Amino acid sequence: MIIKDLFINFCIISTFLFFGNALFRSVRSNPRISPFVFKMLTGVFLGVFGIVQMQFTFKLDNGTLLDLRQIPIIVATVLSGGMAGIITTILISIARLWFSASITGVSFLGIANACITFVIAYFVFRTKPSFRYKWFMTALLSTLNSLLIFLLWTGFSKRTTLILFIVVLFSSFIFTYLLIERLRRYNKIYDAMSKEVQFDFLTGLYNYRGFTYKYNQLSQQKKITFSLLLLDIDYFKVINDQYGHSAGDAVLAQFAEVLCSSVRSFDYCFRKGGEEFAIILEHVEEHAEAIRWAETIRQNIQEHKFVIPDGRTVSMTVSLGIGFYPLYADDELLEKTDRALYEAKKGGRNQFCIAH
Repeated sequence: MIIKDLFINFCIISTFLFFGNALFRSVRSNPRISPFVFKMLTGVFLGVFGIVQMQFTFKLDNGTLLDLRQIPIIVATVLSGGMAGIITTILISIARLWFSASITGVSFLGIANACITFVIAYFVFRTKPSFRYKWFMTALLSTLNSLLIFLLWTGFSKRTTLILFIVVLFSSFIFTYLLIERLRRYNKIYDAMSKEVQFDFLTGLYNYRGFTYKYNQLSQQKKITFSLLLLDIDYFKVINDQYGHSAGDAVLAQFAEVLCSSVRSFDYCFRKGGEEFAIILEHVEEHAEAIRWAETIRQNIQEHKFVIPDGRTVSMTVSLGIGFYPLYADDELLEKTDRALYEAKKGGRNQFCIAH
């Protein structure tokens, strides 16, 4: 029976951690969700995880019911910090009282166990050793803490009961650690591959592939309005011809920094190729607002002194085309904005034109 219960709990742990990892990867990548909100969501999610686990208990041979509520508390604290751990602990503690047939000393021992588990995880993971060492130390101390509370509750138990208690709890910690390590490695590989596929190695901006993906994603969501800016560095070929390609690379990297500092943190900057760039300004559909952003970018580029490898500085200007979604849709928006960029270059450069 213990083997069956252990298998069920391991399935619950795997399900919550796997789907939770996938869910929170997408949430974390959304620039509109602040770290504070992300930590709160993590705490709530793992609190629900703990409440579910409390419904699938192990029945030991002396009739004691054991659950694995410590695991989501540790996971929340380790992966998202103290705030998430506190929220998870509070939700589990409330549920412990809610599901109790009557509030007794045992109920408060269960809450004490949850709170002490949080304190252990919080302080152990503030130390410097490796993740593996800190996890095993947390698992060991949490197991000893739960064992102590178990003994305070039941008094002296049979040796087999104590051994079973320790084996179930500690093996669950080990299983969770192995699963989290696999997810951490997967996330690291996934992030590296995503960065290589969608980001430009020189500037750190989204590349053409990233632009295509993000543009298609936004243009298919009819409720999201945005302005599209297409930019060309004026006479960039002169930099390469006069100072060399290393100077050109240095200018491109600094140009990207100026672009990013000229827009909001949740806007998107892209290097489409060569000296061609693009910016997507979300929720900007008014001509006047888009013009203000374009003029800010143009002025910042014009006023910036770009440093090349030999220490000299050069000045640059930029031409821009401005288009609006959903005034124009999909391919039409790209075509008209590109035409506006051409008009800006043809009209003397260092200016912007609006798609029409």
